[in-house]
Amino acid sequence: LAYAFGPAEMPYNNAGELASEVAQTFLGALDTSLTRTWREEERRWRGEDREWRAQDMEFRVEERDWWHLEHLWRQENRKWRREDIEQRILENARWVWLRHAEKNRRDVEEKSEQLKSISNLSALIGGFAVVAFVELQFSDPNETPERNEGLIVAYAATTALVVALMLNSMVLCSFMLCSILRNGKTYVSDEEEADYLFRCRRFASEFKVGDAPPRPHRSFERHWETRCEDDWRHAFRMFTCGVPVFLVNVSCMSWLKFHYSPLASWTVTAIAAVASLGWLHTQNNWGFHIAKSQAGHGRNGTSVGAATHSPAGMPFDWHYREQRAAAGPGSRGADASRAGARGA
Repeated sequence: LAYAFGPAEMPYNNAGELASEVAQTFLGALDTSLTRTWREEERRWRGEDREWRAQDMEFRVEERDWWHLEHLWRQENRKWRREDIEQRILENARWVWLRHAEKNRRDVEEKSEQLKSISNLSALIGGFAVVAFVELQFSDPNETPERNEGLIVAYAATTALVVALMLNSMVLCSFMLCSILRNGKTYVSDEEEADYLFRCRRFASEFKVGDAPPRPHRSFERHWETRCEDDWRHAFRMFTCGVPVFLVNVSCMSWLKFHYSPLASWTVTAIAAVASLGWLHTQNNWGFHIAKSQAGHGRNGTSVGAATHSPAGMPFDWHYREQRAAAGPGSRGADASRAGARGA
């Protein structure tokens, strides 16, 4: 520098100022370089930040789409659940209706067998009496004094009484059988089923605590109780009264047929008397029981679909077991011990 400018023209007076200037220049250049590097890094970071924000926006868009799909799925799930509940209610109502239809079919079959048995037995006994009346041959009691006219009158009266009782019982049972076979299926028709299913669905949708579940309006059981029960008992009484009269008729017939053999007549009479005692025993054990059970069956009005206990707070809750009454502390301990034993 001294050579180039000369001693008088040098811009710096000493070496210290030169070093200070060089240091300041170096530091300024370093600061500029570092600032440029930091700005470039900042620009890269901002670019990455913008890229990340763009990716975040895309992710948020996808997330909103997924939320929307999840919302649609939840709506479909709730819709499916409502349809499933409605279908289950319909299936429950249909199951109860099928139970009612099966009970109706069994009731019709039961009553048909009862009527058939009484009608067949009445026709058989009445036929025996008529055949015996036609086939029995005897002459004028004036020509054969050993034949009492009163005995002939008793035989004719018992024959007519047996035929009348058995004929009326048979005809009444036959007419009742035709009636129940023709009308029995009307209680489980399509219209009855549709009405019952509709009322069950409405009951489930409008259910309140304490409401009793619906039951069919019409049933063969109520029809039998109100229309056929008294006639059935009347036909059964005529049949039960005709049997001992038939035995008396057999006894009278033996005296008319075996008039020449009192021993044979007394033998038939004794056998008829023993048979009458056996009939009285059977009537006492079973006849009154059948008539009583038929008269008292279903008088309380219970039927399929009727709750046998207070509702527990759910639709169709009459299928649940009836709750037991509150017991003492000892019974509670016993119940708890039994429950623990079952759990073990």
